[in-house]
Amino acid sequence: MKAIGIITGLFWATCVGVITMFAFFTATGGISPREVKWLTAVVGVLALLSVIHFVRVRRALDDHRHTELARRVHAMRETRGF
Repeated sequence: MKAIGIITGLFWATCVGVITMFAFFTATGGISPREVKWLTAVVGVLALLSVIHFVRVRRALDDHRHTELARRVHAMRETRGF
């Protein structure tokens, strides 16, 4: 089960990276979303999936049944300086 968690974590981190790179290159004029419609659609789907995923994770952490998981997440944030 730990391997699945690592793989899904890498997937969501990659999604956020792809979305960020697309936004950066669009903002700097490196690519035009109108010229690469297929890429714009893919990034749009990834952005939608990411938002849904992160909202679901946030709601799960707010649930009282997952207090131990929430404590571990907060402990990890504290060690990273957030």
